[in-house]
Amino acid sequence: MVNRRAHTITEILVASVIIIFVFTSVIGAFLLTKGAYHDSIKSCNLQRDVNILLATMIRGVREQGGEIFGLRGASAMSATLPPPATPLSAWPGQNTVYFTGSDNNIRRYFLNNNSVIYDSPTQNPNQRVIYKAPDNSIIILRFSTASIDQQVVKVYISVVQQNAGRASSTGSVTTYVNLRNAPK
Repeated sequence: MVNRRAHTITEILVASVIIIFVFTSVIGAFLLTKGAYHDSIKSCNLQRDVNILLATMIRGVREQGGEIFGLRGASAMSATLPPPATPLSAWPGQNTVYFTGSDNNIRRYFLNNNSVIYDSPTQNPNQRVIYKAPDNSIIILRFSTASIDQQVVKVYISVVQQNAGRASSTGSVTTYVNLRNAPK
């Protein structure tokens, strides 16, 4: 004779609770991993963006007529301090750099409304956005001289993007640029 015993309601409820707990844990772990993955991708994209921006500023921007003017080809450089009302004015360095190109015209890179602007007197229009920070982000752009003779410029760029309910994503880079055409 076969002994068949039915499950009680308590056993079924306990088994159901255990199954729900396991599935909830697996789904929660999946969602956390997915969020961390997306934050990682944002950070990688921001890092790529600041590296491209830095390379553009150092190598230069192509103007009408095909000439390229940038920091590494400059013959002179000077920086100005941000206005006192600037939220990040306590940071060392400046958010605008003026540099003289090989054609002896003064150009500049500066920060305006979360965008990095290239300003040149020989192009039309004079100002061109070379980088716009993503929504919900802050860009920090700082220039400072790194040598007494002002032939070496320190450039610092950082972009911080807020992520909904999670840690922010950041991309930043610092480098030194030697003004190759500076008078000796």
